[in-house]
Amino acid sequence: MTTWIKCTAVDGMEVRINMDHVVLVRPFRSDRGGTGSEVVFGGGTPSSIVVKEDQHYLTLTPPPPVMG
Repeated sequence: MTTWIKCTAVDGMEVRINMDHVVLVRPFRSDRGGTGSEVVFGGGTPSSIVVKEDQHYLTLTPPPPVMG
C-alpha cells in the first residue's frame, strides 16, 4: 500500500510525498535560520524537496494519515 504524507514546502505550498519513492530524509537548516527536512527521491524529477516538517515527523511508524 502506498504511503502518502502531507507536508508544507518552504514556500508555503502543500505537497504530498509518496514515501515509497523516498530514499533519504535528512535534517535541513538553511543559512537564513529555517529548519525542516530535505527529502531525497530514488529517481525522477525533482530529485529532492525541502519541507518544513522535521525528520522525526516524516519517519514516524505508522506515518500520520493524509486526509482529503
